[in-house]
Amino acid sequence: MVRTTTKMKLFPRVYYLLTATCCCSSSFSRALFNPNYPSRPSTVLNMSSTSSNNLSRAKQLISSAISTGAPAYNSGDIKRCATVYQDTAKEITSLGLPSELQSKLLTEIDKESGDDNAKAWALRRIFDAIVDYTLPLTPTSVLPTSNVTLEPFTQSQLPNEPLRVLDNVMGGISQGSWISTANTFYGETSLANNGGFASLRWRFPQKQNWSYAKGIYIKGLRHSKPNEHTFRIILKDDNCERVRLANYKVVFANPDQVDDKPLLIPFTEFGQMEQMGNSLVGSPPFNPMGVTEIGLMAIKPTVVGEFQLEFEEWGLYL
Repeated sequence: MVRTTTKMKLFPRVYYLLTATCCCSSSFSRALFNPNYPSRPSTVLNMSSTSSNNLSRAKQLISSAISTGAPAYNSGDIKRCATVYQDTAKEITSLGLPSELQSKLLTEIDKESGDDNAKAWALRRIFDAIVDYTLPLTPTSVLPTSNVTLEPFTQSQLPNEPLRVLDNVMGGISQGSWISTANTFYGETSLANNGGFASLRWRFPQKQNWSYAKGIYIKGLRHSKPNEHTFRIILKDDNCERVRLANYKVVFANPDQVDDKPLLIPFTEFGQMEQMGNSLVGSPPFNPMGVTEIGLMAIKPTVVGEFQLEFEEWGLYL
């Protein structure tokens, strides 16, 4: 079997108002070996043991390794690619990565294999999981909850039934549903047909002015596979309405199953506008004076298969 490679030039994504153009790119080309390489498995992540600096350093090392290893592979020097990836994996293990990724790297490093192709592929999949991972906000990682006023969303603010936005828009088969009486988001993400996400979106009947608040809270947060699953909260403002498929996202989780503190998500955490998961360079910051939509998302690589997210209430904190 001959492996083919799709050549791809990567450019920074630039924010333009009134654009309707949607194009997909990635910080790290997915077509280094074969554009149809096998999907990555779900990964168990120890979210409390990884610092932001170490994770950023690991991603930098991976980027450097790919920029050297991929051209070597594509030119036929598979052994050099495997060697570069192996050496990088050894260096990354000293950074204190999430426990399961650390274990996978060490296992692959120690594995005796005469198949350089298999070695390169195995390490690349682990690298991809590291690159895709974002440290989540947790109930114990943000702000002290004393002197915080909670203002729950009312039924008049949010429709009981959200709009489901699933990966079937791109050929996927993931599913997601909402039980309004129990504040429960559940479903199953699938990697079939290059899919892997399920989301719910609540459109506000009228544009919301949240400038008096500090952020969003989620109280009584519980979810499936606490040390593995992370989720995303989605916000859209009036600027997002002018850019096709644009929104702001923050990753969150409750790995320690803390039930006596609400999760606090400051508006300042909604940093850069995204379009289909890609940052829009130069986009304006989130505008709490013109909020049009809020949502929840389960997405690969940390959520693959069945999932469930539930909470007692959510709203704004002051």
